[in-house]
Amino acid sequence: QHPRAASEGFRIENMQAAAGVGDLDRKSVKEVQSFIEHQQQIQQIQAVVGKITELCWDKCVSKPGKDLTESEKNCIANCSERFLDTSMFVVNRIQNKHKAGGQ
Repeated sequence: QHPRAASEGFRIENMQAAAGVGDLDRKSVKEVQSFIEHQQQIQQIQAVVGKITELCWDKCVSKPGKDLTESEKNCIANCSERFLDTSMFVVNRIQNKHKAGGQ
């Protein structure tokens, strides 16, 4: 048996036991797993957005007022774009190294 298949089987059995629903079929469990993974991705995206907001706010807004100035708006936009560009660069670099066998 493939190691990943054994791992998936282990996760499915654990989910069934934890939920007390041992009679769920594999398709239902897979749907639940997919839903959970999707929710985790949403949480990760929200965490990144929160981090960008915090970093760029601290960098760009010195005195919060009623409205942001044009300069503050531009700074936040540029800061956000740099953060995302850098993040994508790092992710692509890691993926390329992984594809090349870690060289």
